[in-house]
Amino acid sequence: MTIDDTEAPRVTGSLTTVTAQCPINAENELTKPDAPADNCKGTVNVALKSGTNFPIQAGTTTITWVYTDESGNTSEQMQEVIIDDTKAPVPDKENLMPFSACSQVSRADLNAPTAMDNCDGTLTAEADASFPITESGTVTWTYTDKTDNTAEQMQEVVVSDDVLLPNVTSLLPINAQCEVASLNAPTARNCAGNTLTATPDVVPPIMASTTITWTYTDGSKTATQTQEVTIVADTEAPTVAGTLDAITARCSLAEADVTAPKANDVCDGQITATTNATFPITSKTTITWTFTDKADNTATQTQAVTITPCVLSVADDALEAVVFPNPSGRYVEVQSPVESPIRILSVGGELVLKSTTNTRIDAASLRSGLYLIQLPDGHLLKFVKK
Repeated sequence: MTIDDTEAPRVTGSLTTVTAQCPINAENELTKPDAPADNCKGTVNVALKSGTNFPIQAGTTTITWVYTDESGNTSEQMQEVIIDDTKAPVPDKENLMPFSACSQVSRADLNAPTAMDNCDGTLTAEADASFPITESGTVTWTYTDKTDNTAEQMQEVVVSDDVLLPNVTSLLPINAQCEVASLNAPTARNCAGNTLTATPDVVPPIMASTTITWTYTDGSKTATQTQEVTIVADTEAPTVAGTLDAITARCSLAEADVTAPKANDVCDGQITATTNATFPITSKTTITWTFTDKADNTATQTQAVTITPCVLSVADDALEAVVFPNPSGRYVEVQSPVESPIRILSVGGELVLKSTTNTRIDAASLRSGLYLIQLPDGHLLKFVKK
């Protein structure tokens, strides 16, 4: 039997009209219609008809979708695409600052404002004024996109020998962490060429976001400028410098014998560390110090601790060590202010037992006679075993 699929995919109904504000630049910007049913229930490919021109511009355009089954049979369906940009440009600045001049204003003196258009991106405005401007008035700025949607903004222009002219048209915003400790005052000039320094309405330190109003004063004349200040959250951890010296202590280390380290924080200055170590420390360990600023940013630093054995010395503790009882029976003990290892020797210097101070020693294995107890520093005590 020969199977020969000669039937094209079955197209029914019509496709919904596509409407868009801006030109369509490529096929992937269109939503493909659902593939129609095929008599053999195989896969049907959906694609634009070859030769479709992009971009699809303003107005109404008819495009053709081609449906192809696995046997190469095709059917077509048309769809209307309407491009109609109705959105006006949106100015980048809500309001335009007045512009002042002592005698006249040339076209080069005015910075043309800009706007953002939904289809055409950034647009630069055109002014309706005749230049040079020699009298005070209002300039109308017009933004026009490619489909003739427009938006307008007004800007006041003052021409007078009484104006005060800031040296910087707009003041840059200040972004700071924690606070603003000092301010750089802007300057202006009058028509006589004299320099004027502005004064702020906010006195540092500035701890929270605000708007500063700077005022220039020239006799009875004043002018103002504003400057935005943004205080951002403290996200910076304290700064830890270098490494901490290791600590070596005999017997144990008390908390009073340890000096907590310090670190510098960008907002809070010098910070003293804390630790959750348990004191007294009686064995080798590592102390973890934690620096925490007021915004709960943390940094850590570690410090090694070594505990050496409690060694009796001739100068102090060894002189207080005593053997009890002496003479002794089965048990003997070396009593001392500190715990320390000891060695029990025969009078000939041979090692017969090892133990520690302040511990009851079973001397049953020792014969009666004289014995020596050697402390770690070499100091010797005598005792008699009965």
